[in-house]
Amino acid sequence: MMRENQELGFDKIQATKKEEGTVTCLGMTFKSEEQRRNYFTEKLREKLQDQKFRNIEGFPIGSDEDILHLSDPPYYTACPNPWIADFINEWESEKPEKPADYKYHREPFAADVSEGKNDPIYNAHSYHTKVPHKAIMRYILHYTEPGDIVFDGFCGTGMTGVAAQMCGDRKTVESLGYQVKPDGTIMQQETDDDGKTRWVPFSKLGVRRAVLNDLSPAATFIAYNYNTPVDVKAFEKEAKRILMEVEEECGWMYDTRHSDGRMGKVNYIVWSDVFVCPECANEVIFWEEAVDKEASKVKDEFPCPHCSAKLTKRSMEHALITKYDTAIKETVRQVKQVPVLINYSVEKKRFEKKPDEFDFELIDKIENCEIPYWFPTNRMMEGKETRRNDRIGITHVHHFYTKRNLWILSSIRHRCEKSQAILMFNSQLINISKLNRYRPGVFIPLQSFEWDFLYWITNFRI
Repeated sequence: MMRENQELGFDKIQATKKEEGTVTCLGMTFKSEEQRRNYFTEKLREKLQDQKFRNIEGFPIGSDEDILHLSDPPYYTACPNPWIADFINEWESEKPEKPADYKYHREPFAADVSEGKNDPIYNAHSYHTKVPHKAIMRYILHYTEPGDIVFDGFCGTGMTGVAAQMCGDRKTVESLGYQVKPDGTIMQQETDDDGKTRWVPFSKLGVRRAVLNDLSPAATFIAYNYNTPVDVKAFEKEAKRILMEVEEECGWMYDTRHSDGRMGKVNYIVWSDVFVCPECANEVIFWEEAVDKEASKVKDEFPCPHCSAKLTKRSMEHALITKYDTAIKETVRQVKQVPVLINYSVEKKRFEKKPDEFDFELIDKIENCEIPYWFPTNRMMEGKETRRNDRIGITHVHHFYTKRNLWILSSIRHRCEKSQAILMFNSQLINISKLNRYRPGVFIPLQSFEWDFLYWITNFRI
């Protein structure tokens, strides 16, 4: 991973003007977006040779090619953005002149702000400490005017940029409980001292500019994609094409057999940690012996299925397996997990079952195959938190995924590397990893939850 000081200088929609097939950016006209991108990429390449530029505090630890590959200059650079001042100058020059006696003044924003997290925009990509864009809009509308520049130095997924752009969308502004007049004046309700309610003007409809920055490469990648214009129909077409191709290639990996012999499609699989009884040294499958299925909780005490010794979670040690990891060409030792529950569908009806011989043979077949596409095999970086899973054998990035989902992920990424569909791919990396726990009503530890990625993305995201 790179430690990056990544900056975004846009509203890209406003910064780029298209006329008769040409593209105008920062006062320069190009025949196409590709020509614009190539021109500024070469300019960024030249800038990367400047040692003074590279000495900026927080400059990313990574190769020039990696920085250039991630960037879409001048709007987004995976390093300090050398065009920020140019954007600001252009934006400022486009703002109408204020009267000579104009003085900026706003009363402190004192209202309660509460926004739900079920908005499709918010849910397009998860991120820790994420703030709904509609909550941010209230502050931007209160303190700024159309064309003003908003800076977010810790932008996360770029919700401030989304909010700045949405301040120009009448429907979204009205969804906040405001009224928008035909001339763009935004009205809000206020209560007089005598208790009467009236509508008063407080802002104007219009896009605000946004400069977004974050040290996290993941954050700015997400922020850039959130704030970059996209042809929705083209995106949907491309996403469905990719998923169809991956389904044709990898769909067999989530086949399962119904009790009557018909084939079904797996929705998800529950995997359980395996322990060793301290008395008889036999293996104990945690799900089968320690979990009260009806109450959805772990039993305080339970008998060993082999010797009847009374056991607790704390009294047992994990069972370990040793295997050769062909991806890193090393022998690894990991906590043993076994599949214990399969949720699947047959002709749109859902069923559950314990894995059978067919399922175990399929898992073995996948485990013995080589994934034909690139996937990351980086060692987790030094640090107390980043290497907290070393003790259970998850030491490299690819260890966070089952072989099956790792294959499907690499297949999808291979097909969308140069497409905005990469955001769809990236948005689900946590959801289908081993970090996703089984939660039948409440959290149950030591059970991981393996979604069929194709089922998940098709039914919940597209």
